[in-house]
Amino acid sequence: MSAESTKELTEEGAKVTTVAEGTDATAAAPAEPASPPESVAIFFDGEPMAGKAETWTTEHVADAATLQFVGPHALPLPLFDKAGFSSAMGSLVASFPDLTFNATKVAPAAQEDGSWAADIVVTGTHTGAAFTPMPDKLPAIETTGTAVSIGPETFTVWADADGKVCKIEICPKEAGNPHGPPGFYLGIGGDISALAPPAADADAPADAAPAEAA
Repeated sequence: MSAESTKELTEEGAKVTTVAEGTDATAAAPAEPASPPESVAIFFDGEPMAGKAETWTTEHVADAATLQFVGPHALPLPLFDKAGFSSAMGSLVASFPDLTFNATKVAPAAQEDGSWAADIVVTGTHTGAAFTPMPDKLPAIETTGTAVSIGPETFTVWADADGKVCKIEICPKEAGNPHGPPGFYLGIGGDISALAPPAADADAPADAAPAEAA
């Protein structure tokens, strides 16, 4: 490979241009941004869950997958296995037929540990069945027609070696932010005071003012 340089005097000063010739002269194309596995992309695509929930959970979620709400502002909800979060999602879709994760279609970003994360909004309109996230603790609320929007929450999704979703973590970003199925219950006028508070609220001084729901 050879190179030829020319010098030109311009109003901004001298400009030197170097032209490379030969088979090695072409610069390598920049690497394309990494794309998430199909299972992760489907979850974050911003389309209503009603049209994809069954296929996604059956074909794109590992049998050992888990879902957990994490962080100091999260309600102390149990760790959900695949059956548990599939059931919870089914209940939400039955009551909120247009349930949509990532309604504003934020692109997930690759994380150093191999996961994919985005701060997303979850929406749904209560035009379906009566809803309660916990039948043993919270009474069901009949159809209200209320449009609910919760978040943004940080959703982090991992895929296994087969490309299937194996873990989801959901982290409320601020104190008082409604989240998860109880957040939808709050959004249609429910009372979740029967549930244990988030860790940050439980550790707050007794005379601290309670956080207002967003």
